[in-house]
Amino acid sequence: MSRAKTRLVLFDIDGTLLSSGRKGLDSFSTALRRTFGTEGDLSSYRFEGKLDPVIVLELMRGAGIPDEVILERRPAALSLYLDLLEEALAAEPPALKPGVSDLVARVTAAPAVVSALLTGNVQRGARIKLTAAGLWDRFLFGVFGDEAPRRVELGPIALARALERTGRPFSPSETVVVGDARADVECGRAIGARVVAVATGRTSVEELHAAGADTVLSSFADVESACEAILA
Repeated sequence: MSRAKTRLVLFDIDGTLLSSGRKGLDSFSTALRRTFGTEGDLSSYRFEGKLDPVIVLELMRGAGIPDEVILERRPAALSLYLDLLEEALAAEPPALKPGVSDLVARVTAAPAVVSALLTGNVQRGARIKLTAAGLWDRFLFGVFGDEAPRRVELGPIALARALERTGRPFSPSETVVVGDARADVECGRAIGARVVAVATGRTSVEELHAAGADTVLSSFADVESACEAILA
């Protein structure tokens, strides 16, 4: 590979590539209620950029569940959520964001580009969503939401995993984080990566600019411009 052209592109999933919509939310709600007896303040909770285990912890803390009970039951809650999600998305696949199918195909096929995942989903959740959307096999590897307690700590894991999988290190100038939330921007900034943010989640163009993204797109509908932003 030519070092000048090599890129490590780390994609977020929810809000960036796709949306599981009401099916995903209902699966999460049902799993919490069956496991803890409450879903907490789910209707007003901001999911974007959060790690799946942290979401459970924050919602159940807010509902007054003791930490020791949350930590004991959280694996069962996540397992049930994923069972329900897999069933739901088999019947109704997640909706890809505009331009995503073509964008991922072009980025992953580009010479000297390594495409991977950096997501708050646990691995099984990422696989369920992306398999249902037909994208799982497009990515060389992933870094997932149960691999660190904070999203900013996932970036160094991604760089280490890229080295392990490809046999070469990636410098900050060769690394691009693509996401839709402030947490994605912070994660990219923490490792010195370039950040391409897209306002197809719940975070506005203005908020993403304010968070410090290098490039902010309203969507990936203009695939040519999106590819240029990511691979430039």
